[in-house]
Amino acid sequence: MVTFKLTLPASSPDSPVVSVAEEGDLPEYGQVWVWDMLLAQTLFDLGDDVAADELKEILDLWAVNMSSKIHQPYDHIRSKGHTEIREDLTLGDVESPGNEVTIGVTGSAQEMPSVTVGYSEGITTREKALAVIALAQHFVNHNELFAKELPIHVLAFRKYYADVRAHTEPESVEEAPLFAIQKALEYYNSVTGGTMQ
Repeated sequence: MVTFKLTLPASSPDSPVVSVAEEGDLPEYGQVWVWDMLLAQTLFDLGDDVAADELKEILDLWAVNMSSKIHQPYDHIRSKGHTEIREDLTLGDVESPGNEVTIGVTGSAQEMPSVTVGYSEGITTREKALAVIALAQHFVNHNELFAKELPIHVLAFRKYYADVRAHTEPESVEEAPLFAIQKALEYYNSVTGGTMQ
């Protein structure tokens, strides 16, 4: 089992610092699936709360900008700040720890992992949304492939929620991540001439 423990600041500063601790070894190729599942579960959990719309807007704006740059050299993308999903977010040690989010990942190498999410009592909807962005930023900071694939997934989620089901429908929790993976594969197959599997 792999566990991610995200510690959020006790107050809600304009420039939050979030710590991400990882226990276990999640293969790089599994990161996008775990994040997709976290996003779908969190958006469903947030329901009609304004934090859901804010989360989607932050991700959509970043993905639209970043998607036009994914074929540029990664060092150039990073040096221009394009890999920062939310400019005011910093990953690091939290001076005054507050609520926590624990993400558990289970499953064998032959199957898609299962993702469970646990929250501190009293966590706010905006803190739940912040955790989704913080985990994405953690993966982006450590995995170039994730950084370049994530915008495609975010845009696929946007399409799914606009054309198939709202994030408030229970079926979206399982369907949206699968839709995102399918659309990402279709995109990469079109770019590579069908050589991606």
